[in-house]
Amino acid sequence: MLLFFLLLACGEPSDTSDPCQPSVDWDSWGHGFFLTWCSSCHSATTEDRHGAPDNAVFDQESDVLLWRDRINIRVLQQQDMPVGGGISDIDQIYLQEYLLYLELCEEQQ
Repeated sequence: MLLFFLLLACGEPSDTSDPCQPSVDWDSWGHGFFLTWCSSCHSATTEDRHGAPDNAVFDQESDVLLWRDRINIRVLQQQDMPVGGGISDIDQIYLQEYLLYLELCEEQQ
């Protein structure tokens, strides 16, 4: 069922049989998402992290890979991040697909 919604939301992927070919990746979506929603507290260059742990940095895809389970919990399940308001429904779908891609394809990166 989730795949059906992802296909509707993201358009027709080039190859639905390969989960390591997502319709969103770091370059096309992830970097912009984390820069927009997370970098004010979760960047290595942020001076005032507003209580975010010093090691919770999302500047690169490898950082997000390390924190993907916690990002899933806080943004998609608990929906208490980002502080000050949640993300749109479509960004929730994209983030879910992106985190799933990271989980499934970690060995190939």
